[in-house]
Amino acid sequence: MRFVVDETSWRFDLLDPDTCLDVFETMLDQLDSAQEQGHAVCYSEDLFHTKVLGNNCFYDLYMDDSPLQIPFEVRERVSTIFSRLAKWQDLSQDWPASFDVEINGSHKEEAPSIAWAHKQTSNNTAKAIACIILDGGRQPGILNVTVENTETPLWFVDDEHHYAGFFRWLITNTTHNSGQMRDLALSAFPSVDFVPNAFNGISKMSKPYNELVECLVTHLGILSDHGQHIFSGPRNRVIPEFGALGLSVSNENGRTKANIVARKERTITIDGSDIIFWWHSKLERDRDRIHFYPDRIKDGGRVLVGIFCRHLTT
Repeated sequence: MRFVVDETSWRFDLLDPDTCLDVFETMLDQLDSAQEQGHAVCYSEDLFHTKVLGNNCFYDLYMDDSPLQIPFEVRERVSTIFSRLAKWQDLSQDWPASFDVEINGSHKEEAPSIAWAHKQTSNNTAKAIACIILDGGRQPGILNVTVENTETPLWFVDDEHHYAGFFRWLITNTTHNSGQMRDLALSAFPSVDFVPNAFNGISKMSKPYNELVECLVTHLGILSDHGQHIFSGPRNRVIPEFGALGLSVSNENGRTKANIVARKERTITIDGSDIIFWWHSKLERDRDRIHFYPDRIKDGGRVLVGIFCRHLTT
């Protein structure tokens, strides 16, 4: 289990009526993404009995006289998504001692699903549960949640940015080897593809994994968040634009490209085609590289990361 739906964030009263349904469907998109990527999601048995608009519960909004009309296609989507989800009350996991939570030192509020996520995360950070929230219903990001005097950081996810942020935090704070990073990479870096077995190269870099992981996440995060945009523009702007984001990247010079050994080291055959990974980011000035291939972007593809290494022939 990796996510729980926070029923207390379903506050349609706080949303602009003209954008309310769009916001709600964005939340459904996050649920779809989680399930498609193999992450289990649960919700509270009280979700659809919680008041979300005045005295109306969610299913009350299906009525013809509802102040907010839920279109049939959205109802169908809700039915399809939630039919696949478990209720956390039915799981054989510890219950919280209290449903009263304090978020970032605010007043206590009753929030059962947040309290449940707090309990699981407090028990084992590697199995941290993030709360999927309705945008505008609660502050997103990583917040300190206190239950019964125990404070634990919890993630609140309302969009793709915070969704990826949660998995980057998991990699940085809970993984111990490159295999564990690989298992979370699709969710943490959604605009990057990885060559099979590429992560094995991390063991050949200059430092142990635990000393590299934070920097690796930073580099991959910037490539994922900005790579498509930057490489869609003029190539003479690539290095300064990444530099402005704090990332040192480089394309190999002509001498290296003419070196047969260097070319071979950077070439990987993928689906019958030879891909040469000339571009790379530099974790340090003289060592530790992430080699990537940006040319798929022009055809609507993603940055392709192929090689993690200490250094290749120049």
